[in-house]
Amino acid sequence: MPSLPAPLARMIEVRGMPCTVTGTEDLSPSFRRVHLACERLKGREWAPCQVTTFLVSPTAFRRYTPDAVDTVTGRMSILFHRHSTLVPGPTSPGDAWLDSLTAGAPVSAMGLEATRSFRARAEPGTTLVCGDATTVGLWYSMIHWLGDRARVCGVVEVPAQDVPVVRGLLPGVQVVAQSAQPGEAVLSWLGDAPPREVTQAYLAGHGQTVQRARNVVRTRYDLHRSVIHTQPYWATGKAGL
Repeated sequence: MPSLPAPLARMIEVRGMPCTVTGTEDLSPSFRRVHLACERLKGREWAPCQVTTFLVSPTAFRRYTPDAVDTVTGRMSILFHRHSTLVPGPTSPGDAWLDSLTAGAPVSAMGLEATRSFRARAEPGTTLVCGDATTVGLWYSMIHWLGDRARVCGVVEVPAQDVPVVRGLLPGVQVVAQSAQPGEAVLSWLGDAPPREVTQAYLAGHGQTVQRARNVVRTRYDLHRSVIHTQPYWATGKAGL
């Protein structure tokens, strides 16, 4: 995400949807869910893959994917992965902002939309998902949104300390412990996974892994490019996307 001069960043923030933090819960050492109330969510159309943006410092924006949105009551929740719990050094701007959120705090959510190429589709059959800790909220929302309309399978790599909790959040998805190399565990699982019939695939998270996984998924499951949907959330060497 880009950084902007503070006055301009503030001008953009005030145009967002006013929200109030109604609560937070730590599900595991690395995962925190934040609950928000927002009147302007009422009546909106929502589906998984939509993202919203927050100003996390005077100059820096970050995008996050809600894991649940109720457009009747005007409430949503976001499942955050706290990168700084495992990375030595200063806390990231996003995690520092997250740590500042308490019940009653006002925040501005800027937008709630998905890119044209990465939108949730309820196709009968099996939907394959692949990602990392940054995608857990996305796949959680996808599983609940699809319900009994489609089966969800796939693989997600997360820190070893978070594996038990994430397994409970993502039924049907294999949750494996990540290694020091991003994507290594996901690509290894894909290489060894038994063949099965897949209708569509969603790949998100680490950009370089998404690129490699797309090629593996296309050949292993004999999928046309048009039904493989990709969205990088971050990339090695970059602060954020």
